[in-house]
Amino acid sequence: MTRRTISPISESRTCSGFWQKTPNKLGTPVLGIRLCPVPQISELYPARALVVVLLLGLLALAACRPATPTPPTPTAYPVALTPAIVVHDRHPPTPPPEPGSPSEATTVLLLGTDRRGSGGGTNNTDTLLLFHLDPNARRLVVLSIPRDLYVEIPGHGQDRVNAAYAWGEQDGTGGLALARQTVSATLGLPVQHAALLDFHAFVTLVDAIGGIDVNVPYAIADPTYPDDGDGYDPFYLPAGPQHLDGTTALKYARTRFTPGGDFDRGARQRQVVLAVRDRITQFDLLPSLIAQSPQLWSALQSAFETGLTLGEMVDLAVAGSRIPADQIVAAGIDQTCTYDWTTPAGAQVLLPNQAAVAALIARLFAPPPAAASAQ
Repeated sequence: MTRRTISPISESRTCSGFWQKTPNKLGTPVLGIRLCPVPQISELYPARALVVVLLLGLLALAACRPATPTPPTPTAYPVALTPAIVVHDRHPPTPPPEPGSPSEATTVLLLGTDRRGSGGGTNNTDTLLLFHLDPNARRLVVLSIPRDLYVEIPGHGQDRVNAAYAWGEQDGTGGLALARQTVSATLGLPVQHAALLDFHAFVTLVDAIGGIDVNVPYAIADPTYPDDGDGYDPFYLPAGPQHLDGTTALKYARTRFTPGGDFDRGARQRQVVLAVRDRITQFDLLPSLIAQSPQLWSALQSAFETGLTLGEMVDLAVAGSRIPADQIVAAGIDQTCTYDWTTPAGAQVLLPNQAAVAALIARLFAPPPAAASAQ
């Protein structure tokens, strides 16, 4: 089993938008990603289930139903709604969940790791997306959390939320466990599961579905987008409908060189989530994904970590595929829910506005009127 050596550094940006690498208070101990032993999936699940597992690892939104191929419709960027509560409405409602699917609401925290640089990168999780699946209400909520949110990390005091995984890897709690506990305590929500995905796996999976179509709201020019080493890989993308391959989609989802900074990035990540789902349903990509499943699993098994069992992953993905598209809600914790603040050490962070965050969570996770009246 392979272990990756990583160095615990944090990142900050000056007001001009340039990246700076500064020592993190975690110190210098060598950390490692713990990779759980992986059973031979082909012996446990058919090819269809394997593909569902891989897609869950990407975004937990793969709708594995056949669909009639249609011309690509770029997924819109939710610019006007902040904090965005966007209902993704493209398909008619589907039948109720079948027996065997999860019957209780389940929340999964999806983390994206940042492992760039000659030392192997960092243990920071700069992408944090919360997926809440309620099979009874037939509803799915996608909530993005800004990486600079300054929160209480159990056992370690206050720090950016994206440091929780690194602290858990160091203190023996477990990165996924501590990240889950931190987000749960911050939002006042039970978070039952967590999963971590390497950004390189994201590229592999987007390429496997032939890329995605998005509508870019304004031109992006990021001359200091970091490369895989210690330099830069300038990123430029014009406004308007664009077809993105895996590498470009990753840059689009990660750059902060836009007026809204990290908040814009969260909105683009939600846009990419929905674009992946659209791509699969519009072009009936399941057969080709099944054909590629051995190669995909080979590429992903060392870049995916979760406490979910394979059976749980399959059940969640299948239940998620049955959620009507008009019941998928995308939202983000943004500037209406946070304050800019500089720590005594000089780090620029975001303090949560507790009342605003609580109001957002209440709106997102309250049962819909039909479900509430039935209780």
